[in-house]
Amino acid sequence: MLTAFAAYLAAHLAAYIAGLRRLALLRTEKGIFLYHFSSAVFTGLAAVVAAFSYPEDFGFAGCVLVLSVHGIYSLSFLELWSLAQGGYSLSIIAGVAEAEGKGTAPDFSALTAIGEGKLAGRIAALEKLQLIAKSGEHLGLTPRGVTVARMLHGLRQWVDPGVPGRG
Repeated sequence: MLTAFAAYLAAHLAAYIAGLRRLALLRTEKGIFLYHFSSAVFTGLAAVVAAFSYPEDFGFAGCVLVLSVHGIYSLSFLELWSLAQGGYSLSIIAGVAEAEGKGTAPDFSALTAIGEGKLAGRIAALEKLQLIAKSGEHLGLTPRGVTVARMLHGLRQWVDPGVPGRG
């Protein structure tokens, strides 16, 4: 049973490498997240079915193992994908190095436009999720945004009790 789950993860990775990575959807953060989230849901359901179908050979321990391995795989994949998408940061470093080599000041105008586009995209995504709202020139948390922020802060305090709270 564990071999079947290992083969599934290998096939999941191979499918991405073989061609899925060329799809426009899988070139976005949202697309990559959904690719792994749907896989985690499928794997989780399959592991629960296997746990009940083979309680002696697989059981709860097998279910936990499979979900843990999938979590490690997905987080590692997403981290590597994110690092590979680091073109913006690498462009800044390359621009500075090139300007130093020429003895000139770096031209950040093109990079500024890219950065502003990234910022606008992130703000739009947070607005779409109704986590922030614009008020004139200012951005603020919505009630939903406050709730999410408190939950994330609580999670962070739970993981690292040394994190100071807000009074």
